Amino acid sequence: MSNAASEHTTTTPGLRTYKGSCACRAVRFEADFDPSAGTGQCNCTICAKTRWWGIIVKPSAFRLLAGEEVLGDHSRSEAGHARFCKTCGIRVFGHGHLPMLGGDYCTVNLNCLDDADLTGVPVVYVDGLHNTWAPIGSTTYVDPFAAAKVA
Repeated sequence: MSNAASEHTTTTPGLRTYKGSCACRAVRFEADFDPSAGTGQCNCTICAKTRWWGIIVKPSAFRLLAGEEVLGDHSRSEAGHARFCKTCGIRVFGHGHLPMLGGDYCTVNLNCLDDADLTGVPVVYVDGLHNTWAPIGSTTYVDPFAAAKVA
């Protein structure tokens, strides 16, 4: 069965700069990436409970513009740090070092992007809950609020 909404892509492939922020806008950032290259969602406890939807970028492609003084850090190891705004609680980005990701990396919470239409962007779901990181499904993103934005 075909789902016309999931086949529609409004994001133009290619590298571009995206701006984002937490809910209170105390933390603001920009990052360069191509969302058509793929995004991910993990089912580990922290990602599932914060509804994290991310994309991995090299540290040189991420710039913190404001809010370093209000950033909290949740980490279980040096491999990954989940950074959040201590004012509003939003998990905005992360960073760490994992050889399987090419060393140093940053992750951007796509839910924190300002005015980005990511309809049609590929999403891969991985099993972090059981620490296998194996893909367990994939789809393309459909904005559930697209109809309300048009109205």
